[in-house]
Amino acid sequence: MMNISRRNFIKGGVAGTATLGLSGSLLFADKWLRPATAASDSGERIAYTYHPPGCGGRCAYQCTVRDGKLVKIEPNDWPDHRYSVLCTRGLSELQRVYSPDRLQTPLKRVGERGEGKFVPISWDEAITTVADKFKELHSQYGGKSILKMISANQEYAMPLLSSLLGMPIALETSIDTGMASGYEEVTGTAPFGYSHHEITDLVNSKTIIMIGVNIFETTVADSQFVFEAKEAGAKLIVVDPNYSTTASKADQWIPIKPGSDPALLLGMINIILANGWYQADFLQKNTSAPFLIRADNQHLLRQNDSADGPDENPFMVWDEVSDSLQPYNAAGIQPKLEGEFTVGGMQVKTVFSALKEQTKQYTPAWAAETTEIPEQTIIDLTRQYATGGPARLAWGFGGAEKISNSDIFGHAGAILGALTGNFGRTGGGVGNCLFHRISWAYVTPLAPWPLPPQFKTGVMEMPTALMRSRPNSVKAVLNLGNSFQQHFPNFHQAEKWFKEQLEFIVTVDVWDNLSVAYSDIVLPIGSCFESNYDITRFQLNRNHALLSEKVIEPLFESKSDFEIEQLLAARLGFEEYMPKTPEDYIRAQLSSPHPFLEGITVETLKANNFIMRLNCPTEPYIASKDQIYKTPSTKLEIYNEKMIEFDQALPAYEEPAEMNSELRQKYPLQFAQYRSRFHVHSQFMRVSWIRQFCPEPRLELNPFDAKSRGLANGDLVEVFNDRGEFKARCKIMNDLRSGAVRMEEGWWSKDMPEGDMNNVINDAFNPRGFKRKYGPIFPFYDTLVEVKKA
Repeated sequence: MMNISRRNFIKGGVAGTATLGLSGSLLFADKWLRPATAASDSGERIAYTYHPPGCGGRCAYQCTVRDGKLVKIEPNDWPDHRYSVLCTRGLSELQRVYSPDRLQTPLKRVGERGEGKFVPISWDEAITTVADKFKELHSQYGGKSILKMISANQEYAMPLLSSLLGMPIALETSIDTGMASGYEEVTGTAPFGYSHHEITDLVNSKTIIMIGVNIFETTVADSQFVFEAKEAGAKLIVVDPNYSTTASKADQWIPIKPGSDPALLLGMINIILANGWYQADFLQKNTSAPFLIRADNQHLLRQNDSADGPDENPFMVWDEVSDSLQPYNAAGIQPKLEGEFTVGGMQVKTVFSALKEQTKQYTPAWAAETTEIPEQTIIDLTRQYATGGPARLAWGFGGAEKISNSDIFGHAGAILGALTGNFGRTGGGVGNCLFHRISWAYVTPLAPWPLPPQFKTGVMEMPTALMRSRPNSVKAVLNLGNSFQQHFPNFHQAEKWFKEQLEFIVTVDVWDNLSVAYSDIVLPIGSCFESNYDITRFQLNRNHALLSEKVIEPLFESKSDFEIEQLLAARLGFEEYMPKTPEDYIRAQLSSPHPFLEGITVETLKANNFIMRLNCPTEPYIASKDQIYKTPSTKLEIYNEKMIEFDQALPAYEEPAEMNSELRQKYPLQFAQYRSRFHVHSQFMRVSWIRQFCPEPRLELNPFDAKSRGLANGDLVEVFNDRGEFKARCKIMNDLRSGAVRMEEGWWSKDMPEGDMNNVINDAFNPRGFKRKYGPIFPFYDTLVEVKKA
């Protein structure tokens, strides 16, 4: 037997391999290791697949199968060799496939919801039970009565069943979209506030500012692009309350008071305007900065009030050439960027003038006091960003995103990019820098599976959080993954919805996660390596097309998500509309006539180790190089009329709702959750190769906060507030800010000494969130707690 030491495993980092010789029970993964030389044994074959959603890396696998067992995972060879890497999570999939936490057979609840008592049943009984209940609800209440919830581990996610039944889909409802709303109301782009620039464009940046994003932990394989940028001369500046891994690799780390991130951006806007560091020509041509605001109602001035749309009723500007009022899209005009005018007895001013007035109050001194960053540091940071060449302003899904004022941050960030002309500029970019959502694959449409027009996916009535307390149509939930634990703060309130209001819950997953305990029927699916079909999955990512094949036969009684969808559709009477195999579905997708897909077929993908580069340009993808945006005016719209009633038409600072409230006297510590390079949300928690680095959930706190509470390293502590409590061992950390405590997100409640960390999380919505593009968000980090020895 060979043991993998901590040092050797870390040494593998990305681009390593993992080897297992599988003998004996599948339930004892730690007993399987044997010398890597055994990989040369006869009876082997190679198969190809890729990682499902989670960290967003979509790493591709070359898998060695011996005697029907998966024994080795290596990086597949991409045409672009920079992507031929794997991280510790990808390598550890070997253990997850044969995990003792695998769901092995369909289950039916026999105890109370949440109690976790089940009996095994046959697939026929399971499918019949689910289909009969769905049919009953659909005939009585319609498709809106069945909600499909999806968490990060699911990829195929039964898309056709959603349309056939008219089910609404809850994908991360009220999570990860706060900054996106503020940002995308300016840019008009796709969900989650992704930067318009492919991550490989970082090498062209001169300045990279990362605020509250720990890219070297969350998307490890992308760290190479940050290092490439640094080697090319870019200055990396990390703004984070704590000394993160990414901060340790930066040219400058700037600690910031948690929740004050919008104040930093507003202070930067003030400094740029005061010093004239803005790009006036860019603002004049490509933004709504010259549009005129009416003094009487604060709305934008339009040509008339009898028509809708910018073409029929265009926004108005003041033309420098004719010194007169003109439609913004009139030919040959030069809109004035700044000024106040009288139009028919009514006072108007440009959006740019209003922005100057609005941000006068956000002086460097004010920003320094609010953020606890030295004033000169803020001035120097702003000068570097505005004048230091192409600059990327980047954030992620943690940090400012999980605070009640996140929409203000997104809005202010977009304005900073507009002021400095960093939209559509090589080496520029503003927005979420994680994953590979933005690439040439983003503009390569796949063909849909043809369904008759009467079949359409349902529309969400309200965020799932409100379903706990407001009348709604949802009677049943089809839950794919661990959505219940991942998506619900103040978990005691969520439990009431699960236990008391829902008629029926079905969970479909590979592992026995927390959501399973609340289910009436549990359906086990196989991992990304298992299937009853030869060809299994397909996607476009990182400018490539990736195909997946069956690596091993399904373990236990598991079935693929495609097979489950097919069985349910047949039992519901929709069999005629379904593809016969995943390969049929994939071939339909590849029938798209887009030129980037020319020559890419199932056959050619097989012949090229299941990966082919799209027929796309070699340079990094950058959206809006033509300076045309998906907004009503086709320009960057920095003034938001929907937010007038909340005094947020232009971003105005607002303190976090809970962190800066009087509640701080009772609960003085901010509680946050973070992601690490070892786990993805609630995945990989029980992998022993990883558990040697993080063997149990730990509450991290600063030495000063620990000493004042009489706590020593490893003490069992209780974390509590008015919403609930949980217990965990404590870990004293020198790199954590005083006044803050945190835990890595996603730990299963069965691994906690007592309770669940989401018991204490703030679930109060900001009222204006209901008028935002993606609705309100849960302020996970805007949470106060107290800690004491248990």
